Amino acid sequence: MLFKISRYKMNRKIFLKWLKINTMFFMCAFFVALLLALLFPDTMLGFVREWGAQSNLVSSTLFGDGNLFIRIFSWNSLLTALLFVVSLFILAPLIAVIMGAFYSLGLMSAIERGLFWHSSILIAIETSFILLAITFASALGSEIFGVNPERKGIMNFWRKNWKKLIPEQKRNWRTVFGKNKREIIFFVIIILALLLFGAWFEALI
Repeated sequence: MLFKISRYKMNRKIFLKWLKINTMFFMCAFFVALLLALLFPDTMLGFVREWGAQSNLVSSTLFGDGNLFIRIFSWNSLLTALLFVVSLFILAPLIAVIMGAFYSLGLMSAIERGLFWHSSILIAIETSFILLAITFASALGSEIFGVNPERKGIMNFWRKNWKKLIPEQKRNWRTVFGKNKREIIFFVIIILALLLFGAWFEALI
């Protein structure tokens, strides 16, 4: 099925299709990583502990060791912004795979430490704002690069542009952003609310 790319204005069906694609990649990676963690717990959980230690070090270096809520909120906001920018270039499915594997291992680590319920809620919150961010970016990227959210369109786009730092734009990104100004403002409000709630909940536990 082909999805008609609108003239600059974001298409709701395209957004929902991207959400389905990104969620599918996330869940597949989540369950594969979960299986690997069950088969090779020392190796897989050691990896996530190392990542967590490095993440804490980077966030402490960038934002200091002061207020925990502010540090968590700042770090999550920076990470979400970076994922948004990368996903604009139709790379959200790859981001979804990475984050799905990471949160799966994070859940296994939480179970090991007896923090299943708290960590499950936190993972659900963080997963929601990451999936929304990369999906919104993908929908904008579809308008900018003229890519339909289906296997053939995505694979052709990757095949043609994997050597390019910045793919050729079918429509100017400033125009696309300008035409979707209200949608962007609404999106930012939702993401900020989820980021604030997630930082509050993580600092609380």
